[in-house]
Amino acid sequence: MGHTMTDLEAARAVAFRYLGYTARSVAEIERRLARDNYTEDVIAAVISEFTAQGLLDDSAFARNWLADRADRKRYGKGRLAAELRRKGVDRDTLEEVLETVDAAAELDRARAAAQQKWRHFVLVGRDHLFIQSEKRRCADFLLRRGFAWPVITQVLRELLANQD
Repeated sequence: MGHTMTDLEAARAVAFRYLGYTARSVAEIERRLARDNYTEDVIAAVISEFTAQGLLDDSAFARNWLADRADRKRYGKGRLAAELRRKGVDRDTLEEVLETVDAAAELDRARAAAQQKWRHFVLVGRDHLFIQSEKRRCADFLLRRGFAWPVITQVLRELLANQD
């Protein structure tokens, strides 16, 4: 059979403890158990068991994780997608979850993030070059946070319109 019941029980305990700290993706649990040198059979058994019990669900994990990070960190879809890929969420699940991101909420998050960087008080009476560099600085900030260009240009347009 390959693995003893004690291996399976020990792996189950490690995975359960690891899940207790925070929600995890299937890939994160697999990596954690592999790090402790559990066999592929034992890892597969734990994953199968935890999935059947509803303890592991990459779709729910990705949705919850995305909602939390999007609002708390004010990240855009690009950054969120990259982080979920690093957590081992597969492409299909990722696409399914990203489709649920509301465009209006994404724009609101970009506006809120831009407010952190936009120094409108220093733009009054400044020349075109200074304003362009400020726009670029703000756009770069929003790009790093994972917002798409259409969202960024909309936010910059609004910020500039509010200058007057």
